[in-house]
Amino acid sequence: MAEDGDDVARGLSFRTRLTLALILSAVLPMTAFGLLVLAMDAVVGGSGAESNLARLLLFALAIAVLLAVFVSYLLAADLTRPLRSIAAAVDRVSAGDLSTPIRVAGDDELARVADSHNRLANDLERRNRELGRILTAIEGASPRDGVQFLVGKAAHDAQAAFAMLDAEVILVDPAEIPTEEVVPGEARPLRAVLRVGDDVMGVLVGRVPATRTWERADQDLFELFASEVAVAIRNAQLFGQVEAQNAQLLELDAAKDDFLRGVSHNLQTPLTSIRAYAEQLAIDRPDQRLGIIAEQSERLSRMVRQLLTVTRLESGALHPRSEVVALATRVRKAWEALGATEVPFRLDDQAAGWLAVADADQLDQVLWALLDNAVRYGERTAIAVEIAVDKDASRLRLTIADGGPGVAEDDRARLFGRFVRGVARSPDEGSGLGLYVSRELCRAMGGDLLLEPPVAGTGAAFSVHLPAESAEEG
Repeated sequence: MAEDGDDVARGLSFRTRLTLALILSAVLPMTAFGLLVLAMDAVVGGSGAESNLARLLLFALAIAVLLAVFVSYLLAADLTRPLRSIAAAVDRVSAGDLSTPIRVAGDDELARVADSHNRLANDLERRNRELGRILTAIEGASPRDGVQFLVGKAAHDAQAAFAMLDAEVILVDPAEIPTEEVVPGEARPLRAVLRVGDDVMGVLVGRVPATRTWERADQDLFELFASEVAVAIRNAQLFGQVEAQNAQLLELDAAKDDFLRGVSHNLQTPLTSIRAYAEQLAIDRPDQRLGIIAEQSERLSRMVRQLLTVTRLESGALHPRSEVVALATRVRKAWEALGATEVPFRLDDQAAGWLAVADADQLDQVLWALLDNAVRYGERTAIAVEIAVDKDASRLRLTIADGGPGVAEDDRARLFGRFVRGVARSPDEGSGLGLYVSRELCRAMGGDLLLEPPVAGTGAAFSVHLPAESAEEG
């Protein structure tokens, strides 16, 4: 039964229990006195006057009970007002409002609770401001600013965020900076190690006024700021290394281009002379070896021309001329120049009356490279060339297909890169520039070069897309 009573009491609010306690404390003495008088009257057997007195006493007791209830309610409301203020302040703090303090007069326990809450709210609001300044400082840091700039900025930001008298970031071993003792009445020294993972980069030191309280939460916030500074400095160091490496790579790339350009120019003249003399000697004294010399010098000359084209493309010095050309005619000439007479060849021209708008010399270079690839990597199977027209888009499509093994799936995404050959190809099978140069030349002429999707039972197929115009309209 006692436990049931305790549960009922705990179910009532504090204000209700306080009101009941005040009522009982006011009514119980008078009730006990009245009951005592009534008991004496019953024992003695009082007269009518004494009976009237008893009834009057009961009436007064009822009035006293009512007054006690009213006064107890008022007293309970007044006594619980500070508690209601504290509860309302806690709700405001939970909602994020730290600016409204609790006002409780006196120096009792409730006043001390209110003062403690106000101090905690002020500390929390101050730390929120400091955290906001830290976040602003972190957002304003960029690796491009450099290490020295970030070091100075971090010291300035720390001084502003924590209201410090002075601050300094020192990128040395923290053991070299002695730890200062806290002296009452003097500025308090602060210290936080700059650390990225297990790597110690330096130390952040400074001082705050002696009147400033500094608790463990403040030190944690200070160390958090130091760790973010360390990350920013490390990022700046890495960014500087990457920038230096990029600059070095650009210098090496420029030197490489200059070298290729010089080699290309210097090789063209002797190669032309070798080919010309070999052809003259072959006329005077036919010899298979002279034919091989002429053929290989021509091949080397084309490779040199590819290198020269690459340097001109990358320097922006290549400017194609726009002229109208008959694709079928250029394809036949390129095939004849290739000299692969033993390879079956078929040309299907479905674009009669249409001319391509392109640079004839650059187009010849593209066609020769694609036909040479088709013969070489198609394993000398039949070559089929198709020319089609898209009248609505005013464009021509020239597709060169072979019957070889096709392009491996692993090679398709990388085939148009510079100096790229198939993974199954040996290093002596070309320079790896033919497709790269051909696509760039097609794009420079306003078109494109694409590798067609694989089809079962067929080899590789490359399509050249070029702008075109109708010969009748011209």
